Amino acid sequence: MAWRFDKMVIRGEIDNTVRGSVSGTLWLLGSEQPMTLDLVGDAWPDLAGCKLTFENPNPVPQPQYDEGLAMIQTGSVGDITASQKLKKLLVPEEVWMKALEERRFHEVPWVLSNSLYLEWFSDRNGRIVIQTTDYVLHVSERQWEPDADEQAAQQAINEENMRAFMEDAARALGGEDLADEAEDEDGLKPH
Repeated sequence: MAWRFDKMVIRGEIDNTVRGSVSGTLWLLGSEQPMTLDLVGDAWPDLAGCKLTFENPNPVPQPQYDEGLAMIQTGSVGDITASQKLKKLLVPEEVWMKALEERRFHEVPWVLSNSLYLEWFSDRNGRIVIQTTDYVLHVSERQWEPDADEQAAQQAINEENMRAFMEDAARALGGEDLADEAEDEDGLKPH
């Protein structure tokens, strides 16, 4: 449903220092030119008014995204935050995959960690999500701060963007089940 290429990001920056606009640059493994973002909307209050820079200490290829991903991204902001809570596993991926296969997932150690969650609705690629606890993050000083009305308005826009995306996906697939899934997914995301 969404493009999720967080493993192949080398580094990036997201800039919301101008109200109503998120710009950014992502350097990806295997790409000669960086991806640029020019999005309408604002980040969650933890990043609104700030510039976020980040680095992935261990980028790995994701060949499924080598084709079709537009390197110029325009569209609308979804949820953009560095404060979403996520379980971070404390063992290598192959260890927890084996535990999952053997139905011993409950034995795998983890901690609750802040994660970077970048979501936008691309005019060319649809929904894009980068979600990880692995990046090293640096947040600039705040240039402006959203008030309660601005936060509520951005949340309503994000919810409408998700609803519209799910309706478009349902129409493209010829079903209505995806529209119901959008409501479920909105309920899972912290706001």
